Amino acid sequence: MRALVADTALAALAVGVCLYAATPASAASPPSHKPDKWTAEKTDCKALGLAKNPPWTIGVSNLGLGNSWRVQMIEELKAAAAKDSRIKEIVITNADNNLAKQISDIEDLRSRNVDGLLVTALSTDGLNSSVEEAYADHVATVVFDNRVSTDKFHGTVWADEYKFGWIGGNWLKEKLGGKGNIVMLDGVAGTTNNDERAQGALDAMGPGIKVLARQPAAWAYDKGKAAMEDLLSAYPKIDGVYSQGGAMSQGAVDALLAANRPLVPMPGEGYNGFLKTWVNDKAKGFSSVAPDDPTWSSARALELLTTCLSGGTIDKWTELELPVITDDTVSNYARMDCPDDVWSNTKMSREEITKLYKCKP
Repeated sequence: MRALVADTALAALAVGVCLYAATPASAASPPSHKPDKWTAEKTDCKALGLAKNPPWTIGVSNLGLGNSWRVQMIEELKAAAAKDSRIKEIVITNADNNLAKQISDIEDLRSRNVDGLLVTALSTDGLNSSVEEAYADHVATVVFDNRVSTDKFHGTVWADEYKFGWIGGNWLKEKLGGKGNIVMLDGVAGTTNNDERAQGALDAMGPGIKVLARQPAAWAYDKGKAAMEDLLSAYPKIDGVYSQGGAMSQGAVDALLAANRPLVPMPGEGYNGFLKTWVNDKAKGFSSVAPDDPTWSSARALELLTTCLSGGTIDKWTELELPVITDDTVSNYARMDCPDDVWSNTKMSREEITKLYKCKP
């Protein structure tokens, strides 16, 4: 199997730990927030004429590689594909967060007569026609990571991003005793993950928590730090931070320390740079919680697709659980021997992660 990566070269990333059992963030349970079209429907791929004889060429339409989570997501996919002898090659396109380019990318992949298609969508609505056309042409199609609003696909792999936001927002409310002034660090405005995480957090925090300001920071360390610096200049008293991304949280902590401001409660994510910061600053009173979005959603999507191409029956809707890292467990998941840009919720082995990210021996 060989991987062909179009447009953007995949950067080498950094670390990971094995999967772990979910730990509740608090006694309260997050509400279910499944998409409106969610059903228990299954896709009989053989009956639909989707089965194909291997070896297969798999097309992957990725919305972009704007942060280290997305880079590891693609690395998870490549690692899984390399272990499947039925896969001849994967052809990966990256749209660089440009919807018109992603539409064109899917057209290009289909023109190459790929046997199956994986799509991580930039827009909930903007790719409906592209996905529906592949579905109508009997190209086995699995959507993962971000949602599309059509249900004309053969399978989707989904993590509840509203629940992700709710877990962090509810924890922050409890840490602040139900009242206080906070700021919010958003991801990329308009994407499903950003909007649902933010809404989940706002719903969980309730009216006693006042949001002084919100800043988009693209789930990135440098943008998170710069945004937090601006917010610290504007607001002399901030009781807490709702950050919906681990790298942004790391940047926010560093901005607080540089400004000699108190470390306030803020949720994070299973980003190794943040986890190391969390471990190092616990003695200074820093507290956090980290719902952990699986970078291996891509590998699970590939598993569904290859099952379909083999003529099997797959669930049309597959939900991935969000495990949670806490103050009590963070030291189990931070890899102090590895660089920052690694994500703990991985399917790759410890050895694979160590080699990929060149962790210290």
